Amino acid sequence: MYHVLLPVDIESKRALSQVDILESLPADPAEIEVTLLHVYESVDAPADEAGSTVIDDINESIEELRGIPDSLTDVEARLDELGIAHNRELHVGDAAEAILTVAADRDVEAIVIGMRKRSPVGKALFGSVSQTILLNADQPVIVGKPSEDE
Repeated sequence: MYHVLLPVDIESKRALSQVDILESLPADPAEIEVTLLHVYESVDAPADEAGSTVIDDINESIEELRGIPDSLTDVEARLDELGIAHNRELHVGDAAEAILTVAADRDVEAIVIGMRKRSPVGKALFGSVSQTILLNADQPVIVGKPSEDE
């Protein structure tokens, strides 16, 4: 079984392009297992009269407040069509940190990330999350090319 971590943000087109990468792997879909990861950005605000417990309560219920992104359900439906086994993990906090932690904890063989199309100046650098993953992951990182209309 080839275990892949597929971190998904809120953009369905990019998330589905990550599934295209999985399809291109030289492996039978039945031999691939995917851990889908979505990381909710935590609410970070200075404590007021109510104290930090209000912010902590919001972060604990952030999935209920924001809901499951369409990108995640779109990817799950596509993986089902392809016959690729998958499970879902939801985290709150820093995306890069969560991705690296889940990759290590789940002992994945690779991380598949999608990139945004960049301006000429932006091409010099990847996004901060992507760059952090590329520089710090202990696993191979497979980077998807953005579609032409992204």
